[in-house]
Amino acid sequence: MSNYPRNSNRPSVSISESPPTGDRKSNARDVADDAPATSDDNAAWNTDDAGAAAAISPTGELTESPSSSDISSTKRRRLEYFRNGIDADCEVHVPRMADGVNEGGNVCYKKFKCHRIFLATASEKLEQDVFQNKQWNGVLQINGVSPESVEIFLEFIYTFEITSSQINLLIIGDIFILSCAYNLPDFLLKFSQQLKNISWPLEGIFPAFNLAFRHNIYDLENVCLTKILENAETLKSEPGIIELQTYAFNFVIQHWLATEALTTNEIIQLLQQYQKENNLTFKNSQQFPHFIKIIKYFPSVLLDAEGFIHKY
Repeated sequence: MSNYPRNSNRPSVSISESPPTGDRKSNARDVADDAPATSDDNAAWNTDDAGAAAAISPTGELTESPSSSDISSTKRRRLEYFRNGIDADCEVHVPRMADGVNEGGNVCYKKFKCHRIFLATASEKLEQDVFQNKQWNGVLQINGVSPESVEIFLEFIYTFEITSSQINLLIIGDIFILSCAYNLPDFLLKFSQQLKNISWPLEGIFPAFNLAFRHNIYDLENVCLTKILENAETLKSEPGIIELQTYAFNFVIQHWLATEALTTNEIIQLLQQYQKENNLTFKNSQQFPHFIKIIKYFPSVLLDAEGFIHKY
């Protein structure tokens, strides 16, 4: 990935576990990582197999640690309790329609039977909503996202996992909203990691890239950019590119230029379309200065009296 400049004022919210590749600087490693291990350190890590598979019980006795199969069994049981509503003591309601109202003017909800203790222990926000709220009536209503995303959200709360059959690029925006609203960054991280293992619909690439670029979700952004470069000829006509924020659009154009994924004329025609649809003229004093930075990549481009690309 090339070292092109980008918006230095972007919010620094990242869910990446490792330093991103490309034009960003790698995070500095802790000096302590390079320091030689002490004898105490070595003693702490040089445990035999029996010690590694053991734990101390509350009474001070040595007991076996739970195996991975035991943990998997626990997750399956939790998932069964959620899906079947066994001994549920509360509900989560989600409007089935995007605006919460169907054609008849009635609100129709998707209802999930849940357990208050699981919700409350997932995050401080959920604890406030379902435990500390004295007026809570046992129903948590979540608006503005799809029922599918909420189901994935709840299954993650119960099992800390997301099954591959549920992953869908087109609901990444809903996943982001839920992750932020309930302060569960691990949820967005897990979902983004799983996205790498599925096929992507082309119409979802630019919305996902726009989201990742705006909020510094580095892993997702890099995967999106790879697919944008691989499918440049098709994506140049995808409506989602016109809806990109100017900084993200600039970043895409820079990489298409550097890799020669599209011809210069094709890119300039795309600039004209983007400018027209987003009304980027001299009168748009807030956005036009950013757009003019892209135009400067093409010295032959001339602007008319209003600021529209006139000749190239």
